[in-house]
Amino acid sequence: MTIRGFSFDEYVDEVKTFHGHVAPGMVAGGFMVELALSSLPQGGFFDAVSETRACIPDAVQLLTPCTIGNGWLKIVPTGRFAMAMYDKHTGEGVRVSPNHEVLDNWPQFKAWLLKLVPKKEQDTRALLNEIRDGGVSLFKCEKVSLDSSFLGGKKKNVSFIHLCGLCGEGFRAKEAAEICPACSGETTLYTPQDQDDISLTATPLEKAIGSHALHDMTLIVPRKQKGPAIVKGQCITDADVETLKNMGKNRIYLEEENDLENLVHENDVAIAFGDTLGGEGVTVTRPPKEGKIEFEAAHNGLFYVDTERVNRLNAMADVILSTLDACTPVAKGDLLAGTRAIPLFLSKPEFNRCMALAHTPLFHVAPYVVKEAGVIVTGTEVFEGRIKDGFLPYAEKMLGTYGAAIATHAFVPDDPSMLAAEVTRMAGQGLKLIIVTGGLSVDPDDVTQLGLEQAGAEVSSSRAPILPGAMTLLGKIKETAVVGVPAGALASKKTAFDLILPRLLAGIEVTPEDVYSMGVGGLLVGA
Repeated sequence: MTIRGFSFDEYVDEVKTFHGHVAPGMVAGGFMVELALSSLPQGGFFDAVSETRACIPDAVQLLTPCTIGNGWLKIVPTGRFAMAMYDKHTGEGVRVSPNHEVLDNWPQFKAWLLKLVPKKEQDTRALLNEIRDGGVSLFKCEKVSLDSSFLGGKKKNVSFIHLCGLCGEGFRAKEAAEICPACSGETTLYTPQDQDDISLTATPLEKAIGSHALHDMTLIVPRKQKGPAIVKGQCITDADVETLKNMGKNRIYLEEENDLENLVHENDVAIAFGDTLGGEGVTVTRPPKEGKIEFEAAHNGLFYVDTERVNRLNAMADVILSTLDACTPVAKGDLLAGTRAIPLFLSKPEFNRCMALAHTPLFHVAPYVVKEAGVIVTGTEVFEGRIKDGFLPYAEKMLGTYGAAIATHAFVPDDPSMLAAEVTRMAGQGLKLIIVTGGLSVDPDDVTQLGLEQAGAEVSSSRAPILPGAMTLLGKIKETAVVGVPAGALASKKTAFDLILPRLLAGIEVTPEDVYSMGVGGLLVGA
């Protein structure tokens, strides 16, 4: 059997030239490419995806027009020795992987594939012979449909090159950016050099009289006092010496004894962070105390934080930033976050890296912009007056917590067409939020989702990894958000609705990914 027109020996020579040596994985990858392409329509335009970074990508690049550079070959490292080729427009294609049902017939190939023997003990010649003799029969080929994210062929190149404000080098970015990913800490390539090292000179207290303190020095009296006994710039007196000795201090850092030209004081770090970390709806408590500064809510709303960048900031430098949990409802004046430098000084390179990461706000408070909602109570038993409704006062209380009110409401039986009519009416009034209660379990009379779909709602999520509230539904009709609240909400202190409603009232779209991420912390103990 040939491999894209090459005899086996010719292909092995190509592998050696391309790869530097005869890699069994690349030899096997040649048969995988052959099987994939021979199973696809002739003359098509195909992209490729490799599930491993080892060997298969080289075989694809050697035998097809698909390369990593032109974007037609993608690597998704699942850890499996497999690949797929597919129509770049439709996503229809084939996946090729080892056929484990025949591996016992090829012991050398099996031992290599499953790493049953150390590499140095492998019989390379016998292995290559088995790959040659087995050919495409070593693999299976199955039809697959690629996820839509893989369609469209090569993505358009970013058309803008920006100059990094720190390193001065040009870098590509999808949107306007001032700092490259390397300098902002988004991508880590190199360890910091010793330019970050700071050495300060300490002076015995007896020799410090008349000089000036380099930093605040904290006095702690258990359960009574915690604050600076000495402040930065204070001229040290005989009395100060006695105070410091009572605090267990025998030496002090002085302004006169230390060169601060390339250093940034902890208070200056805090002030700089105060100017940049907080965005809309955030105020700063000033001045900094002992290198710490805090942030408060300027108005009621939902606290949003860029968790990824906060984690990077806390990992990359001698600073810390502590915040509330993301998506916490807050009131005006609530404490949101606190930050400080850990040492007395940061080197200027380290300070610049911190500021590069914080060149845009890391958190903000989104105000509640949705002030009215429509409420639809479903259930034939309520519609016919068999039982008293409890949902309307529940919804009114929940909305009132965030400054919103019920604009209109309706009671409908378990009839999807009647529910659809009410949903259509409320959406037509321009309401940005419709709350539908009940009818979301698995009983045959629970038709809420069907009614919403009849009204044209696109249901994005019909379940939530939150207990109580797993049956919570989310959807949208044009610009109107729709949330379905399970009947169990009336029997619980807190449900998924408590977590989702503040986001909707802040005008934030709640995506399926947002809902899935609520699973950690989604067990509402005591609810």
